[in-house]
Amino acid sequence: MNTGARTTSRATSGYTPSMRIRTTLAALALLAWLAPSIATADGPPEAHAPLSLDAAVELVKKRYEARVVRAEEAKEGEEPIYRIRLLAADGRVFTVKVYARTGRME
Repeated sequence: MNTGARTTSRATSGYTPSMRIRTTLAALALLAWLAPSIATADGPPEAHAPLSLDAAVELVKKRYEARVVRAEEAKEGEEPIYRIRLLAADGRVFTVKVYARTGRME
């Protein structure tokens, strides 16, 4: 007897909870296997183009919430750096050194 009602059972859907678990675990295993190669696909930071002076100034302004008074390029040995002098809201003047290759600030 057909009443027009549609029923779905696990037997007819073909996708049981254990299949979902196995599929999820397989996807997670694949992701864990691929993650190291994805993370290093671009290479180390030194392989990238150095940070520009303008980009370094913007990073420092945002991090320290201060006005830039002076910015200059320099070298520390063979390492290109930027020295950026800032004026804080409280009147304090300070200098931040930014390494162009890594973006590290001191």
